[in-house]
Amino acid sequence: MANEMLEALTIRLEYETGLDEEGMPIVKRKSFSNVKTVATPDHILSAAEAIARLQMHPLSKVAQIGTTFLSH
Repeated sequence: MANEMLEALTIRLEYETGLDEEGMPIVKRKSFSNVKTVATPDHILSAAEAIARLQMHPLSKVAQIGTTFLSH
């Protein structure tokens, strides 16, 4: 049976920075890598919201991206 181990964690914040010519939202993304793999979703969301308060555009989405490796 294979085992899965979380090796690295990245969070990606998405901001709506305005509208394009067709009225669709313009989305900008900022990623932060080397997040501790033991961070809980609550910790990650709190950190993302703290970072977002320093931005001039509203936060629209927070994504947690994990890299795992498999072993026997």
